[in-house]
Amino acid sequence: MRVDAGERIALIGPSGAGKSTLIRLMAGALRPTQGTVEVDGHDMAQFSWRALQRYRSLCRIVEQQNMLVPQASVHSNVLSGLLSTWPWHKTLLAALMPIEVDRVATQLQSMGIEALQWDKASALSGGQMQRVAIARALIAQPHILLADEPTASLDPNTAKAVTRLIVDQTRSRDMSLVFCTHWFDIVKRDCTRVIGLRAGEVMFDCAPDQVSDARLAQLYAGSDERI
Repeated sequence: MRVDAGERIALIGPSGAGKSTLIRLMAGALRPTQGTVEVDGHDMAQFSWRALQRYRSLCRIVEQQNMLVPQASVHSNVLSGLLSTWPWHKTLLAALMPIEVDRVATQLQSMGIEALQWDKASALSGGQMQRVAIARALIAQPHILLADEPTASLDPNTAKAVTRLIVDQTRSRDMSLVFCTHWFDIVKRDCTRVIGLRAGEVMFDCAPDQVSDARLAQLYAGSDERI
């Protein structure tokens, strides 16, 4: 499969299909045991440590678990999304005093949670926590966002709202998006491609309007996860 700049891809399929593994391969968090992952024609497995760090600063991931530091403020959690792009002395300064306050506030405003900037992450609801995690991923202005079922632990209404937020944010920023989700009905109108994955194999890779009920039934055969 190939992902081009600005594409919004819905990655769908039953549990165990390999969706999370594929996301981690694309993020550079895993190395393939066979085959290659190429970025601009270069094999990622051959990247130097610095080249891999540069790529990771441009390719961010939002996971099922928000991975926030519960005792830290929302501000600090969002700011941590910039640490890999900073020299050590700026990282030290951020540990001693609040910095980039306006930048974080702007990011939180786009998530609809600007009033929570100085609250502790542990005081937030599940949906608010996931919005903070999205803000953390987007604050460094990456080129690619990988979303690995980021709404899996949320109730249906909150899950739909967060899914809508991710799609809208990446669309407005003209970012590439690979969204691993069961909420195909929400992302269908805004994604440019749909990839159906089952047992590690691509069953289809097509435009959203070509995803028929028959294809979905085949993809989710034996599973009750189709929504």
